[in-house]
Amino acid sequence: MPDQSQDLSLLETLDHLLDRGVVIAGEAVISIGDVDLLYLGLNIVLANVDALIRTTERR
Repeated sequence: MPDQSQDLSLLETLDHLLDRGVVIAGEAVISIGDVDLLYLGLNIVLANVDALIRTTERR
């Protein structure tokens, strides 16, 4: 009988994340001497098409 607490493989983990959908957000500010020179904002949505359709149908 396989152990229930087995580690998921990378492929299984990626499949699970894409099925549910993942949002990654981040930001970075480059500054010199307390003067902000550059602001970078990043928002990434990773999901398969079926997950996006399910989400939009619920609303």
